[in-house]
Amino acid sequence: MKFDGLIGNSGIKKTLERPFHAYIIHGPKGSGKHTLANILTAALVCESDEKPCGKCSQCKKFQTGNHIDITYCPTDIKVKELREKLKDASYLPNDAEHRVFVFDQAEKLSTVCQNALLKIVEEPPKHAVFIFITENSKAILQTLRSRCEALSMEPIDEKELVNYLQKPEFARISEEKKAAAVAFSGGYIGVAKDFLSDEKTELYRRCDAFATALAKKKPAELLRAVTFKKREDLAEFSTELYEYFTVHLRSLKTGSTTGLNADVRALGPRRLVSICTRLDDINEKLRFNVNTSLFSTLIVSECYSACWRYS
Repeated sequence: MKFDGLIGNSGIKKTLERPFHAYIIHGPKGSGKHTLANILTAALVCESDEKPCGKCSQCKKFQTGNHIDITYCPTDIKVKELREKLKDASYLPNDAEHRVFVFDQAEKLSTVCQNALLKIVEEPPKHAVFIFITENSKAILQTLRSRCEALSMEPIDEKELVNYLQKPEFARISEEKKAAAVAFSGGYIGVAKDFLSDEKTELYRRCDAFATALAKKKPAELLRAVTFKKREDLAEFSTELYEYFTVHLRSLKTGSTTGLNADVRALGPRRLVSICTRLDDINEKLRFNVNTSLFSTLIVSECYSACWRYS
């Protein structure tokens, strides 16, 4: 199988040398799950010896989203509709060698739907293949997981990521910004690319301003950094802030300083662990409807307490 566009992940590539009837592709956002799912889906319908070739009639149908033997199932599907779709699995494919059923965000499938899938995944027709894409494989029933080949997306080597960001499409981005993207990517290309978007850049600036103000004990600047009108924006900021401090904490082990805030690293592991613990708890609460102003103040007070109770 050809893996054009999928960097690293040698373990997955080796696993896919042996065909299977059901796969769970799991990993965080930006880890390449959909890139792999597309390669695998195209390969399953490709009629060339070197799959996917990208040139045969089957590949072209896949590329246009009009392949009759590929079924994309929405995660909010009702069990009655799912059972109707699964009836097609018992029929021979129309054009390709396989019928492929793809479930994106599979963790959102209802328990009833997962149970409906269980029997056919356990005893599948020879020509049917099921692909489940998820950020949280544990949310999928263990009985269903156990009947699938798990493909866990791996972070790529830092050098490979640095080389990737030297492509012409990133030519206008400063090396400093690229270095920060690498530091915050966790080794995932999609995360690095997302970081370099204008929207994420502004969010990073907010996190950096908050963290700098915290390190320098400036409460007024902390409050300015968490001024949001919408709960969704505050929740996104709080999530990114957790990642921001986690990256700086991780750097104390790896020794990497590129693209990182020296003042924040200087807080040391004890303070950074305490801050991450508090933010993790806050992010759990932010999943529910909350008062935005109240939680903005809570983020400031909790982080300040976590950081400076040791001073």
